Amino acid sequence: MKALQQWLTLQRQLKSLSQLELAQRLNKSVHYIQQIEQGLYFLEIIEYLHYCRTLGIDPNIGIALLEKEIQAQTD
Repeated sequence: MKALQQWLTLQRQLKSLSQLELAQRLNKSVHYIQQIEQGLYFLEIIEYLHYCRTLGIDPNIGIALLEKEIQAQTD
């Protein structure tokens, strides 16, 4: 969902982390981060929680954004 990928990208940028730095912290490839931020890969819940913990952000905010996006699509 676009709202979540945009939020995750913004949070990474607000933490002044490059995609490479985040990838290193997650022990993943830069390609993995790029795919998430471009919406080409959807995180599983465990991955999402780890991603948020690594960024030091509240995962509930992202979930709320998803709920709003889904609600807007069904209205």
